[in-house]
Amino acid sequence: MRKGSTSIASTVLFPVLVFLLFLVQVQARNLNEADCSSSCGDIHNIKYPFRLRGDPSGCGDPDFEFSCVNNKTILEIFPGKYYVKNISYTDNLLRLVDVNFANGSCSLPSGSLENSNGFVQDVRYKGHVNYTTGSRIRFVKCSRNVTLQNNEKYYYNYTEVPCLTRNGTYTYAVLDGMYTAMDYPPTCSLVSLAPVDYHEEVYKSPTYEAIVKVLQAGFDLGWSVECRDCSLAGKHCVIDDKAWDTRPIIFQCAKDYKELTQFEAKLIIAGICVAGVIGLLLIVAVLVFVIRKYKKRNKPVKNLQNQHSSTL
Repeated sequence: MRKGSTSIASTVLFPVLVFLLFLVQVQARNLNEADCSSSCGDIHNIKYPFRLRGDPSGCGDPDFEFSCVNNKTILEIFPGKYYVKNISYTDNLLRLVDVNFANGSCSLPSGSLENSNGFVQDVRYKGHVNYTTGSRIRFVKCSRNVTLQNNEKYYYNYTEVPCLTRNGTYTYAVLDGMYTAMDYPPTCSLVSLAPVDYHEEVYKSPTYEAIVKVLQAGFDLGWSVECRDCSLAGKHCVIDDKAWDTRPIIFQCAKDYKELTQFEAKLIIAGICVAGVIGLLLIVAVLVFVIRKYKKRNKPVKNLQNQHSSTL
């Protein structure tokens, strides 16, 4: 009797415990996403997935943490530091300015957020969402004056950075236009990159003052919790095919496409061949059946015709 009672109690309590655990998880997520909100300087309503350093452990996601220094919200993406100017939870966009350019000073970026191909290397952030408005300035160091090389092959506009040009070394800021400026003169090499908004007028007629203003204005950077989760799962993150025009853009883990082994390929080919043979045999069998049935139907008719002929 006791065993039966215990079994019934377990059967009843198990779904109850599962439901209670579900409620706890929902409440915890609601706490992270809704109830936790902080501010720093001009940036208010810092909420999930973001958090400020020092917020309660249940608030926000530790991988999306800001720091607040002198009432300025700072995002650190190794090795660079960026002031957060705006957060759009509708578009999943951050407006950032490199700390080295915020005051219009002459400097290199605090760090290269993008690689030489213009892709953000941090899996939490997806770079420019709108590639028609996003661009970058490449800081290039040269051992010779580019303007004196007079080679039409290097058709990008090189704007000299005065504070970094000294002792026979020339540093230039090169704004990417419709094409990526990766074909540098032989005497030059890439130092770092700084994401910016694309300005046609600056690209066509660049001046150092205009370059400084573009850098000081900052850039948009998208974020994606889904991409971070994909990376943790060992998968690549891609944009959902049906979500290019949505805001925010929806990301998902790329589907795994396993490459077939030679044995698996041979097995598939053998299966197709066997299926083809079976299909052919079925067609032959059906044709034989139809022909025989047709002959049986026509046989009585011929007999009747013979009897009629003999009677006459």
